[in-house]
Order: sequence, then structure tokens, then C-alpha cells
Amino acid sequence: MAEVVLKGITKRFGGGVVAVDNVSLHVNDKELLVLVGPSGCGKTTVLRIIAGLEQLTEGDVYVGDRLVNDMTPKDRDIAMVFQNYALYPHMTVYDNMAFGLRLRKFSKEEIEKRVRDAAEILEIAPLLSRKPKELSGGQRQRVAVGRAIVRHPLVFLFDEPLSNLDARLRVQMRAEIVKLHARLGVTMIYVTHDQTEAMTMGQRIVVMHKGIVRQVDEPLEVYRKPADAFVAGFIGTPSMNLIKGRAEETNGKLVFKSASVSVELPQELGYLREACPHGEILLGARPEDVAMVESPEAGSIELARGSVELVEALGSEGVVHVSVGKAVLVSKAPGESLPVRGDAVTLSVPLSRIHLFDAKSEARLVRPTG
Repeated sequence: MAEVVLKGITKRFGGGVVAVDNVSLHVNDKELLVLVGPSGCGKTTVLRIIAGLEQLTEGDVYVGDRLVNDMTPKDRDIAMVFQNYALYPHMTVYDNMAFGLRLRKFSKEEIEKRVRDAAEILEIAPLLSRKPKELSGGQRQRVAVGRAIVRHPLVFLFDEPLSNLDARLRVQMRAEIVKLHARLGVTMIYVTHDQTEAMTMGQRIVVMHKGIVRQVDEPLEVYRKPADAFVAGFIGTPSMNLIKGRAEETNGKLVFKSASVSVELPQELGYLREACPHGEILLGARPEDVAMVESPEAGSIELARGSVELVEALGSEGVVHVSVGKAVLVSKAPGESLPVRGDAVTLSVPLSRIHLFDAKSEARLVRPTG
């Protein structure tokens, strides 16, 4: 079993900086788990703590059934693939992949078998006699992955391994890593700042911010039901529209008012009175759920009226930026029916697609049970 369990791990640096704050996670055996978040959120520090490259301040780390807090990196049976490849420039691809096995005193025959097998899996067998300078970025990344594969570790750790590649090659390599995970059937923990990588690769994703885990779930669940306003704004491209305002009683009706928007909320959202007594809320709607219409359809509400400020035509679809007072709301529309700059438009959103958050705590607001 190659489960990885983190129990309340904390990492403090000098000057009182808390990089990781009481993080607990259970990575299942053979799972591909992705840690995602903005720069400085603590995701790489978590990975380095698991690898033993960073000493934790508090908490426990288990790999399988072993407590590894005091184990050296080489004794944890973990392989790590770094962002910068870290290949030896004077060695051939074969020697780079074999180097760690030679240090561990493996026989020549075993080294040959492991290197050849890994090279076949990664389709780099014809490159084994080349030096790193003779390889493309994608080929170097495959060599770095191969160097980890030959060790047959319990757990693979990937620290933003694709960030140095161009956009097209990143798409190709993330598909290759997913296929590699399925083929090897091992536990992988992958760190990235790219939410597209997280959504397309992870069986589950962990969204981090300021050293804290904000949400852990399957990618589509995180997208559909973000736990808080940070997750809502971070996951999704373009970002979710978030409008800060108040839910108030006006003439017996519940109305959402902000500096730029005033919307009568339907009776179905009456639970806001109980769920958020102070009334300060964030109303969210994803761009693909915001439609430009003449009048809202049944089950939808009119979000705002405004003027088209910018149109990004992407081919099959377009991203439309609409100026509403001092705010800008974003809508996605089919590529063949895009408005032009200056057009007056009415924005609506289905009631079922609205996201509501407490503006003070940023927590998702849900209908009280019971």
C-alpha cells in the first residue's frame, strides 16, 4: 500500500512566516492527486515535506504504514520530478537515468533492464546515447520522469514539471503523465499553479491558499460547488463573476443590491435571511452561465444591463466584457453571434447557476437543513 497521510502538518520559517498551516490530507493508494494554488500558497512546501527535503515544524507524515518524519529522503521510497529537470549535462540520457541505481549498488543487468523498460514506456529509447543539450524541452522532461521511474518508488512527486514547456507541449505532456499513471498504477502527487492542469489531470484536486487547504474534491465538484469565494474565483477560465453587495428586504421582497447591480431575488433564495443574517453576500455566476438576452427566460433572473466594453473572439466562442456601472461582468457566447463594442445588452443567469457566499467569511451559503 502506498497511501500518503498528512496529519496536521505545519511549516514555519524564520520571522514567523507560516508557509503551511495545519494541513491534513489522505492520498489514496494509486491515486493521482493534484495540489493547485497561486504562487506562495504552500503547495511546493507540502511536496518537499513529504519528500523529506523540508523539515516540518509540527505534525506527522505517513507513507504506507510508516511514520517517515525522521527518515532521510533516500529511505522514504519516494521519487521526485523537479521543475528544472536537474539532468547532468556531461552524462548521456542512459547514464542520467542509471545514476541513482548505480549509487544504490544495483547490478549491471538490473540497471540495464530498468533503464530500457522505462525508456520504452516513455518512447525515448532512441535517445539513450544523447546528451541533454541535444534534446528538446519535452524530451528532457521525459528523461527526468524516466530517472524517477527506474527507481520503482512507492510514490511519485511532481513539482510543476511542465511549466518550462510551451503551451502545445504542455497539453501533450500532461496527457502523457495521466497515461503513465494509469500504466504504472502508482500513487502520484502533482503540484501546479495551472488550474487547467489540475482540472484535466487530477482524480481529486486540493486547492490551497496562504498555506491552508480550502477544498479537496473531484475536479468537477470543485468547479460546480466551490467551497468558498477564493476557490470560486481561482478555478475556472475566465474567472467567476463575483459581485459584492447586500441582501435586503424592500417592500416585502428580498433584493440584492450592490454599487452597480440591483436584483430582486426569487422566493427560492429566501433562506439567505437565515444563512447570512448580516446580509453581506457575494453573488457569483460563471461566464458560461451569463447569457445576453432580450428578456430573461423562466427560471432565470436579470442580473444587469450594461454596455459591451471588449469582445475576445476565440473562434467557436467569444468572451464578452460588459461594463455595468463601475463593474465589469464577463459572459461567454457562441462565436457566430457575438456583439460588438458599444452594444447595449441585458445579462441574465439561471437561478440554478447562481453561487452565493458570505462576504465576511467567504464561505459558500447553502440552504439550512432540518
